[in-house]
Amino acid sequence: MPTAAPALARPPLFERLRSALPEWAGGVLTGVQGVVLSYLVVLAPALAAVAGAPSLDGSAAVDWSGATTAATQLWVLGHGVAVPFAGGTVSLIPLGIPLFSGVILAAVARRFAAKTWSSWALAVLTFAAGAGLVAFLGASTPEAAAAGALEAATVGLAIAGPAVAIGIFRAFGARLRVLDRIPAEVRAGLRLGLATLALIVAFAAVSGAVWAVLGMDGIAATVSGLQMDPLGGGALALAETLYVPTMVAWMVAWVIGPGFVVGAGSLYAPDTLTVDALPAVPLLGALPSGSGGWWVWSPLVVVAFATLVRALLHRRIGAGWASARATGTAVATVAGGLAALTAVSRGSIGPGRLAAAGAEVVPVTLLGGALVAAGYAVVWGLTWAWRIALGTRRDDVTEP
Repeated sequence: MPTAAPALARPPLFERLRSALPEWAGGVLTGVQGVVLSYLVVLAPALAAVAGAPSLDGSAAVDWSGATTAATQLWVLGHGVAVPFAGGTVSLIPLGIPLFSGVILAAVARRFAAKTWSSWALAVLTFAAGAGLVAFLGASTPEAAAAGALEAATVGLAIAGPAVAIGIFRAFGARLRVLDRIPAEVRAGLRLGLATLALIVAFAAVSGAVWAVLGMDGIAATVSGLQMDPLGGGALALAETLYVPTMVAWMVAWVIGPGFVVGAGSLYAPDTLTVDALPAVPLLGALPSGSGGWWVWSPLVVVAFATLVRALLHRRIGAGWASARATGTAVATVAGGLAALTAVSRGSIGPGRLAAAGAEVVPVTLLGGALVAAGYAVVWGLTWAWRIALGTRRDDVTEP
């Protein structure tokens, strides 16, 4: 008796939804969701904080407008738009917001965007337009609205372009054939440089975590002095969390050596610590509170990481003149990444001396590139020395 053919499994819900939507609709839906969901990341805690305030202080009024304005300013600040505040301007970007936006866009694009250039472009343009609209509506003056909208849209393009591409790649395994035309040594150098940069950032994050643990008493004292209610404290904690990636970028400059400033006249570096009065913000208690001693050797750790990555990728890079081109590409990649990290983590955090925060781009880029090049040179020199020694041994063996 013939058996019935097994029923085909139904595709997942998101795949059915994506196949039912036109390609352009999937792209537009991706961009819209990216704006809405990333905005809710900062809006929801702000609304929750003001909603809980009346039950704690006995007031009957809920400042929904103030909470929405604060959340909007924080969101547009994360997309590159400076915000007027307390007689000055806050322009220091909370890098957690663009990171959240990128992650959300990649996740949404994986489920809704189609494997076409038009779907990708529509998703990117929709997100950029949405970012510009939020900045336009949230501007404090009509004069600042147009400039803010343009800045937010430009940053939105930079965030959405790679994020949507990553989401489409994860969904369809798309491949850019133009990458096959790039010489092999250049691709190997990019891989080497990105791996080295990732290790440097990870080392900076660990160093920042160590200083945060050492400064726990100061952080706790600042939190107690603020006397905030639980929901307000939670909202502040979320806002500070969004600035943690910015502080990691500062710590990259710290471990490399030049260090960074938080207010004019200050300097946080492995060999120097010059501090001045800071705002009562708990997160600032995680700044380095010491210098000298073993900390001055942190740039050599960067050299060691470069040496390690170069050694692990030795088979891909080789030791010939082609490897020199790959190594040069890697150094340029690291230098470019350091320059970008330093540039986006600079800005103002208030009036007066607080108008300067972050690290200088040129010293961090030059010294970081030199340290990485030194680490690569160690492996290159040892490899050539080993080959020469091995060749000499062979000659000795072949002699009569």
